[in-house]
Amino acid sequence: MQPLAVAGNFGYSDRRVDADTFEVTYRGAEVTVSSSNARNDPRLDAEKLKVHDLALLHGARLAQTEGAAAIRIVSERIDSDTDVRSHPRCRPSPFWGPPGYWGYYPHYYGYGGYGWPGSYYDCYESRWAKARATAVLTVDLVPAGTEGAEPTAAVIERLEKLYAGATYP
Repeated sequence: MQPLAVAGNFGYSDRRVDADTFEVTYRGAEVTVSSSNARNDPRLDAEKLKVHDLALLHGARLAQTEGAAAIRIVSERIDSDTDVRSHPRCRPSPFWGPPGYWGYYPHYYGYGGYGWPGSYYDCYESRWAKARATAVLTVDLVPAGTEGAEPTAAVIERLEKLYAGATYP
């Protein structure tokens, strides 16, 4: 885990709201998603879960540094930005040649010399999509046994084990 300022496009940031509350943000790396159904892509869902867990892990580490026995999520927001782009691609037919070649007639010469516009080109739309998820958690540092709270050490242990081999580009 790297701070957002060090990693650049992804990582965590935090700010103290009051003596016992932090707001932790984790911004994930860009992931490639389906251009036809980007918002419902399972890779985006997995990235949303990952940024939530990494924000929680950073919040637990902050709590551990502050000496808090437990943490409680007061509020959470997980957003994603999706960028779908397209680009027209055209390639000439396999019978590309000078006028009169492979059935091209001299009277087609008026349109660039290779046939009517679009009639001898294979055109399609190339589409791709990228998405980025961001989680913002407001975390209270609370004593052990507080209702709705998780022990700090247990959160750190669980999430470090879960994301031990996870890396971002």
